[in-house]
Amino acid sequence: GMTVGQAVVWASQNIDPKYTNPELTTSEPYVMGSHATCSGAWVSGPEDISPPEYFWGYNRMLTVEGLFGAGDTVGGTAHKFSSGSFTEGRIAAKAAVKYIQDMGDDKIQVSNKQCDDLKEIIYKPLENYTVGRNEITAGTVSPSYILPIQGLQRLEKIMDEYCGGIGVNYMTNGNLLTKCIELLEILQEDLEHIGAEDLHQLMRGWELKHRTITSECVAQHTLFREETRWPGYYYRGDHMKLDDENWHCLTVSRRDPKTAKWTMEKAPLYHIVD
Repeated sequence: GMTVGQAVVWASQNIDPKYTNPELTTSEPYVMGSHATCSGAWVSGPEDISPPEYFWGYNRMLTVEGLFGAGDTVGGTAHKFSSGSFTEGRIAAKAAVKYIQDMGDDKIQVSNKQCDDLKEIIYKPLENYTVGRNEITAGTVSPSYILPIQGLQRLEKIMDEYCGGIGVNYMTNGNLLTKCIELLEILQEDLEHIGAEDLHQLMRGWELKHRTITSECVAQHTLFREETRWPGYYYRGDHMKLDDENWHCLTVSRRDPKTAKWTMEKAPLYHIVD
């Protein structure tokens, strides 16, 4: 019951939780910076309380200069939920405005070619659909593209079965995670041929691409951390115990945008608030 959508479900079934006990069921683990797992992007903290390793100039700026995170993006601050998420948005927006003002027109340069190249990349799924639909001989299946819903079904099946979803009672291991990463890499290759029939499906297509990269990040971190840090959210069947001696730390990943390869490392965990 921690989502807005839950209220919609209650309304659609004439349930007032004040008087009626709603049904409960387990679900998949969520990738949320604001939930109990402290996952999320590595962002600069506030100057007044952050140690040097957690602060690099602008509050909530990621390690990519000029890119800011808010809400569920921001890691390491569990249980902020909805009110905390929109508060994060306000913090990030103020910091982003300050960054823009400090940089000025001379330091932020974007060429027309950069814009044109991005437009071509962003709208490519529309072109894939326009060309590929002419090759359909029956039904709706094209040999030249896949639809966002088809890719989403593949992604959810991979993550559920190999990365500790509800279908396997949140249990995974090193071999399953290695296979998971392999299947996600294949999926990302196929997503280069995703087709979108309209702007809504274009949004869904890009949402799917971003989800797939995020899912690979989850798999990489779960494989790298050889312990069960969050019992109830996932279990490493080959490393079932909590290992504070070796893993009481943060794990940081980097993805090379050119090669799509990941590098992993440990980072110190400082308890800022007692």
